[in-house]
Amino acid sequence: MNSESEYFIKLISKKADDIIFGSKDHDYNSTTGVKVDILDYYKNWPIEGVLHDINRKCLRLQSLLLSDRKPNNESIEDNFTDLLNYTRIGYAVYKHFKAINDNSTMTGRTSNIHKGKRS
Repeated sequence: MNSESEYFIKLISKKADDIIFGSKDHDYNSTTGVKVDILDYYKNWPIEGVLHDINRKCLRLQSLLLSDRKPNNESIEDNFTDLLNYTRIGYAVYKHFKAINDNSTMTGRTSNIHKGKRS
C-alpha cells in the first residue's frame, strides 16, 4: 500500500471512530441519562436492518458520485464515513447475534439472528 492510500485509510478510520464513539454516542446517550446500546436499534431485524442502512448509504453515494450536483447537507466524505461505520456496526451485530444463536443460520425468516433474539 502506498503512503497516500494508507494516509486516507487512517484518516477516514479516525473520523469514523470519532463519530461512532464520540459525537454520535454523545447525541444518542447524553441527554436521557439512559445508555442505549447500538444493538437495540437492530434487535428486531438485525441483519436486514444493517443491510438496509448499508444499502441506503451505497445508493446515496451512487447518486452523489454519478451526478454533477453538490450535496446540500452531507458531503461525499461524510457518506463514506457513515458507510464505514454501518459496516462496522453490521459486523458487531452479526458477531453478537451469531454468538447467541450458534446453531442458527444467517438466512431464512425462521433464523433467530434475523429476528434478533438476544439473551
